[in-house]
Amino acid sequence: MKLTVAALLVAAVAAEEPVWSLRSVQNHKDDSQVQQGYANYSTDHANERPPYDSEIQLADDKEEEEDHSKEKFQPWEHHKDDVDAYHRVIPNHFSADSDDLFMRSMLNTYAQEGKNKDGSPNGSFTVDEGSARAAASEVLNTHKGLSGASLQSYLNTYFAKAWAHFDVNRSGAIEVIKMPQFMRFLASDQLASLGQ
Repeated sequence: MKLTVAALLVAAVAAEEPVWSLRSVQNHKDDSQVQQGYANYSTDHANERPPYDSEIQLADDKEEEEDHSKEKFQPWEHHKDDVDAYHRVIPNHFSADSDDLFMRSMLNTYAQEGKNKDGSPNGSFTVDEGSARAAASEVLNTHKGLSGASLQSYLNTYFAKAWAHFDVNRSGAIEVIKMPQFMRFLASDQLASLGQ
């Protein structure tokens, strides 16, 4: 009942005064005039300046440095004798003969080392999918006795699944420190001695 009375009251008021005569609707006309005035003022002053004479700086005068941080050093780029060439520095805990032979092999033979922005080595070692497959061929041959067609069949069957298990972000590379776990997973032998 109350709702019906309120609806009738609103309808009666609305019938007496058309929408366009309401103050809230009319004030929008004032707002639009203020905005139009500001736009005209800004455009006029911008047009008074000579072309291409802006107050903003679009770029530095300095040459931009080339960023090498997305690049990698490959293992074969390491040169011991050339002073100006790339020198791979193996972490201390993998560099002695008494240390982990498997990890030293991964670092020296298969891992890529990241670069800093200036192109210098950053000490971050990763293994991409192709290098991991090459390392897997060696490990499966030496530890499982697989070679030739049986090795290729094993890799074709299990490598992609093992790689996807470790490269969960699909970045195309995994940290070299995860290679022992990767090899044990691929070989389905969690107790495999990899020369540690």
